Amino acid sequence: MTLVKTRAALEVAIRDSIKDNQPSVTVVFDNTPFTTPGRMKKYVLVSIDFDTATYQPQGAAQNYYTGRVSCGILTPKDSGSSESSAVSQLVIDGLISINASDYTDTYSVSPRVSEISGPSFTNNENNSHYLSTVSCTFTANA
Repeated sequence: MTLVKTRAALEVAIRDSIKDNQPSVTVVFDNTPFTTPGRMKKYVLVSIDFDTATYQPQGAAQNYYTGRVSCGILTPKDSGSSESSAVSQLVIDGLISINASDYTDTYSVSPRVSEISGPSFTNNENNSHYLSTVSCTFTANA
């Protein structure tokens, strides 16, 4: 179940970074059901998509995963872009913690993230929340 372990390694890094610094922010992953929070609630929607599941060198195939993590950070409009920036930074911190030399690989998948894009900001007059996005590619071995 290395797909599950790879997903867990990424999810835990993001969740823990946010929970440790802003426990009132809800983190929702694309593989879990949720109800959209109220107008004044901050939340992060995380989507993890896999692109490659094996690597075929000469000989037997090896599990080698690549993919993309996309995070939508939603903050109430009346709190301004500073709140969105602060939560976005926590998402970025969680992602880069995976590459740190002191990272503990609990799931034994050797995850790594590549260049992180964002935050990119979107302000739609008809929405109650300010949206920013942070994304990156990742690799993992099994």
